[in-house]
Amino acid sequence: MRVDIHSHTAPAKYVEAIRRDPKAMGCRIEKDDQGREAIVQETGRSTRLRLNLIDPELRLGEVAAEEIDVIVESLLPPLLPLWAPTAVGVRVCQVVNDAIAEDAARFPGRMVGMGILPLQDVGEAIREMDRIVKQHRMPSVLVPASVGGKNFDEPEFFPFFERAQELGVLIFIHPHEVAAADRLKRYALTNLIGNPLETTIAQASLIFGGVLERLPQLKICCAHAGGYSPWIRGRWRHGHGSRHEAREVITRPIYEYLSRFYFDTCIFDPDSLAFLIRTMGSDHVLLGTDYPTPMIDAGQVAVINQIDGLSVQDKEKVLGGNAAALLGLQ
Repeated sequence: MRVDIHSHTAPAKYVEAIRRDPKAMGCRIEKDDQGREAIVQETGRSTRLRLNLIDPELRLGEVAAEEIDVIVESLLPPLLPLWAPTAVGVRVCQVVNDAIAEDAARFPGRMVGMGILPLQDVGEAIREMDRIVKQHRMPSVLVPASVGGKNFDEPEFFPFFERAQELGVLIFIHPHEVAAADRLKRYALTNLIGNPLETTIAQASLIFGGVLERLPQLKICCAHAGGYSPWIRGRWRHGHGSRHEAREVITRPIYEYLSRFYFDTCIFDPDSLAFLIRTMGSDHVLLGTDYPTPMIDAGQVAVINQIDGLSVQDKEKVLGGNAAALLGLQ
């Protein structure tokens, strides 16, 4: 079974809810002069709507051509309602989660839901996570790499991570807003540099801030091959030994914490992917394509199968076994 942990949607019921009551959803649908539709948030942020974001049958057909059996479906991250007042954020999350659950129920064995949460209010985020686990049996949630400029070592977020551990929910960290955005405006650097930077900061905050030490059973997968952390882990290890600030909270070796993360395969380079699997372990890397965005890493099944020195068993873990175990799939 080949499982894509990193696959996005703008589900039809969510789009319909925006058309029906844009004020309640905090965004509206606009058309350009060519008739192409976009979701425009009250902040002015615009996200193009494409048919393969909305139509689940089209999505499943396209990923089948990529030799993928199961997609773990999450909202396209630019649409996350983290900018919104809490009431709007809760409403949007509920609509999206119910819509994704409905898609997954239509296609059992082909589609798995990944929820979103109104993390601008941690109490509401926990309530929504409890709801989707109980009502929809969702095994995972997508969260941004930071919330309102705050890192995840801030005490206000700890109850969320604690409850996620209690529920056994897999947390998928995917960047939303990025650090140094004012310096990354040109050349798509917000995406090319900012996204992996955000994910790296999130991991460092969870490690050095002691969240992983306090929650040893917490399950976290990081998008975009973990950003920079697999490649600069030696710097973290050296800094932990040479800088007292890096030892203020944690007591264990850095590699011990870093080895608890899971990483998707969205890295766009076979040699880099081989390094990731060798370094972080075949049992901690999950197939992830970023479908259907312009930054999709397509053709990965063939790439993984062609990695030299990787056993058939290890390839099967990366292609779907690890995801199936983390998500409780049969």
